[in-house]
Amino acid sequence: MASKEEKSKERVVRSHDITLCLERSSVTEFENLQLLGMATRLALHLRGAGPVKYDVVKNVAVYLFDFTTHAVRPVLELLAKAEFVKLDTEGSTIKTVIPDVPYYDALFLGLGELDEANNMSEHEQFAVDLQSRLASSPLAKDSILGAGAEKRLVMRVLEIGNECKFLSSQRARGRDIVVSPTYFTESTTAYADLVAGHGGARVARILKLLKDNQGWPLSLILKQGEISGTKLSKVDLAVVQLLASEGFAPPPAIQTTHAGTNHFLFGPPPQHTGVPPFKRHVFEAAMALVAAVRQGQLLPAQYRIWSPRAILRKLRDSGFIGANSEAVEQYRQVAALRVGHLVHDSGTKYRFILNDLPENREAINLAMQMVSGESSAPGADEDIVLAIRKGETYVDSLVGRKRILKDNVVSTDPETREEIDGFLLRGAK
Repeated sequence: MASKEEKSKERVVRSHDITLCLERSSVTEFENLQLLGMATRLALHLRGAGPVKYDVVKNVAVYLFDFTTHAVRPVLELLAKAEFVKLDTEGSTIKTVIPDVPYYDALFLGLGELDEANNMSEHEQFAVDLQSRLASSPLAKDSILGAGAEKRLVMRVLEIGNECKFLSSQRARGRDIVVSPTYFTESTTAYADLVAGHGGARVARILKLLKDNQGWPLSLILKQGEISGTKLSKVDLAVVQLLASEGFAPPPAIQTTHAGTNHFLFGPPPQHTGVPPFKRHVFEAAMALVAAVRQGQLLPAQYRIWSPRAILRKLRDSGFIGANSEAVEQYRQVAALRVGHLVHDSGTKYRFILNDLPENREAINLAMQMVSGESSAPGADEDIVLAIRKGETYVDSLVGRKRILKDNVVSTDPETREEIDGFLLRGAK
C-alpha cells in the first residue's frame, strides 16, 4: 500500500498531467487541481534559474505554458508558500521572482503536503485517482462505474477527460475501455508486449522502427513514406499516426507560427523500462534534446549534424555545444525546458550551454541511449526544413498527442485496429 508521502506526490504528478492536457481550457470543477498543476509546471521550469523579473515569468507562463494571465500571480504565491520561490515586492507589485526549487522528490512532496490543506473537490480527487489507476492499466468503463463513486460524478470526469484528452474512451470488441496516454511510457510491460508482437506483427514492426530511429519527424515520415530508408505502405503510415494519437509513440512537437505543429515520434524507452511518473520531466527533456539534434540532421546547409550521439556526448562531457548560426532555432526548445541556455558568441552565432543539474545530465544520458543506433540522414525536404528551422515552442508529448487527434488521421486497416483492441483489452480490468 502506498505511503502518505507517495500518495501526496502522486496527487501532484497527476494534477500536472491533467493540467497540461487542459491547456487554456477552464474547468469549473478543477479549480484547485489546475492551480496545483500549473504551480508544478512552473516550478519544474524555474529550478536552477537565477532571479527573474516578474514580467518575464508572466510572459513565459502565458505564452510558453498556456497559463491564463490572471493565474500567474496565484501560482507564484502558492510556490512562495511552499518556499520554492521568494517574491521581491514593492507594495503589492511583484518585481522579481527568486527561485529556490528543490530536486524532484522534495518538489513533488512539498507541493503535495501544501495542497493537503486545500481540500480537492470530489471531481478533482476522482480525476487524480483515476489517472493513477489508468497509468497502471487500461480500465473497462463498467469497472470504473462500479468502483463506488457516484455515477454522475464519474460520467462528468470521463466527459472532461475525453474532451481535454487526458484520457480516452474506446470501443473494443463490444466493451468500452478507458485509456490514459501516460500508460505506455510509465508501464514496464506495455511496450514490451507490443514489440513482442502481442499487438500485431505490423504494430510491433513499426514500433521497432521508431525505437531504432527515436525522434523521427512525423511530417517527414508521411511525406517520404519511410523511416530512415525503410519504406512504409499506406496502411503502415496510418498505423504510425494511430500509434502517435493514442499514446503508444509519444509525439512531442515544435510549434511554428507559420506552418503549424511538427511532431517528433518516439518508440519504447530504452530497454523497455517504464518512465516513473516523477521522472517524466526528464523523459520530456531527453525527447526535446533528441528532437533538437534530429533538426540538425535535416539541415542540409551549413551546419548539418552527421552524428547526433557525438553532439550529445559533447554537451555531456564539455558542458556546451559549439557556436553556430542555427543554434537559436535548433536549441530554443531545449532551453525552454531549462536543460541549458543560449549565449551569444558573435554575429548570429550562439552557443548552447548546459545547466549543470543532476536531472539535466540524466536527460542527456537518456537522449544518448535513444540515438545509440545511428540513423542515416534523409534527403532534405525544403518545406519540412523550413518548418523545423523556424520552430518556436516545444510542445509536451501529452499535448502533442492531443493536437494530432485534432488533425485528420487516416483510418487504419481493420486487422491492425483489431490487434490493438485485443492488446488494450488484455490490460483492461
